[in-house]
Amino acid sequence: NGTDYGFLVRQNSELLRALDEMEKTCTQLREENSLLEKVKRLRRKNIELAVIAKRLEERAHKLQEANLKVVNAPAPVEQYKRAFARQRARDLAQHADTLLSKDKEIVALQQKCRELGTRLGTAKFERLLRESQKEVLRLQRQLVTSSRVTSPKDASCRKHNGHDRPCTPEEERVEK
Repeated sequence: NGTDYGFLVRQNSELLRALDEMEKTCTQLREENSLLEKVKRLRRKNIELAVIAKRLEERAHKLQEANLKVVNAPAPVEQYKRAFARQRARDLAQHADTLLSKDKEIVALQQKCRELGTRLGTAKFERLLRESQKEVLRLQRQLVTSSRVTSPKDASCRKHNGHDRPCTPEEERVEK
């Protein structure tokens, strides 16, 4: 029986060693399973984060495009400024054309007066000249008044009777 007992003790110690190894293997396998579960969770999280990152990237790209559109699009204020500047330039050109035609008309009338003066004599000529100058002044004042209504900044100097050139001696004399 002593042999049986020794055999049983040896077998028991071998079984204990095998049990110990099995427990270690089980512990290692549990740890590996735990790590594998963590890896699976991390992969899922990684995929979710990649999807979120892609969405954020797309949003950032769209926002960047929108910002570029906003930056590149001229502000409405600038458009209005340009439109008003163009309108002002047209108004000034039209006003200059009107002044030029009136000046030509005045020169033609003065020439006519001179021709009449040579025919009618000096007294009648001076009277006609004064009347024509009064008419010229009236037309110039009317033109200045109408141009002040459309654009007060463009009103010409009163000294020059509504034109931008120096007054002639006749205009200065009539104005006094």
